[in-house]
Amino acid sequence: ARLLLRHCRVHAAEMERGVAAAAAERAQTVDYGVRIVAQEQVGLAYAGWDRLLTRVALPAWRMGRWPSRLDAGVVSALTELSRRDRLAEGFASRLGERPACDLLEEPGSVDEAASLLAARLFHGGPAESGPDWAPVAWQEYPDEVVDRKWRMDAARLHRVLDTLEADGPVDRTASAPKTPTLDRVLTHLTTAPQSLTESDQASIEAPCRAAESVGTAESVGTAESAESAGATDALDALDAPERAASLFPEVDESADEADEGSRGGLLAAGLTAEIAREEAAAPPRPAPTGQGPDEALWDDGALPLFPLQPPRTGRELLVDH
Repeated sequence: ARLLLRHCRVHAAEMERGVAAAAAERAQTVDYGVRIVAQEQVGLAYAGWDRLLTRVALPAWRMGRWPSRLDAGVVSALTELSRRDRLAEGFASRLGERPACDLLEEPGSVDEAASLLAARLFHGGPAESGPDWAPVAWQEYPDEVVDRKWRMDAARLHRVLDTLEADGPVDRTASAPKTPTLDRVLTHLTTAPQSLTESDQASIEAPCRAAESVGTAESVGTAESAESAGATDALDALDAPERAASLFPEVDESADEADEGSRGGLLAAGLTAEIAREEAAAPPRPAPTGQGPDEALWDDGALPLFPLQPPRTGRELLVDH
């Protein structure tokens, strides 16, 4: 199969160019307004996939979980989009028709395999499930991923704020912080910055330099009504950071990097350092098993082939938290 694919690569590329040229020529005969709407709908479909992968799947992949019904998830997202966006009119009726995957004997297994392959290509996850790489259904996503992500982010914020001594002396042995996370962050961002000791400043900056030098890689069957509802909930669950971004006026993404001595800059640097520590402490992945002549294309050093996001800046981490 590999030999056949290699030999027909040039012919397939020529055929693709020919189909594209013919489609472009035929598109000129279509009414301009209809053509613009079609182009907008293609863009919306692309945006639906992009949002599903970057806002929903990627946080789960970073936790060692992979959503096993990505196809059902994007169908649910586009169906919901057609109810809210005028440009997406017609999505619901077309997506409600019998999809081609229903012609397969086990569409759920195909969706699961495609979801695992997406995690491998876009994130670099293992090729098979394991103790640290398990599938997660949409019904389980809010509890297994969203709640866990929020708790981890809140705990990381409190650790950084403890280092910065934003609230004065803090009992680090306490099981739960006395001050709500949002109140504590707003207090830090709206009060005069406090000077750090040399040891605190070094603890923030050293992991950042280490992370830059070493580099770190950030480690849906049938679409039933319950599964679709779970997918929609999962898509909406991670929108809170975007709505909360207005709470951080000090974080201006269009400006240059914040000064190291500013309140937002210190907090962003602390988050970057904390994440660098966590990634450095993570156990290394087991070596991949042999996969034939193309093994070099699939080893952990070459993956992910299509990373979803560039390395996040301190500002982006702060807004996300």
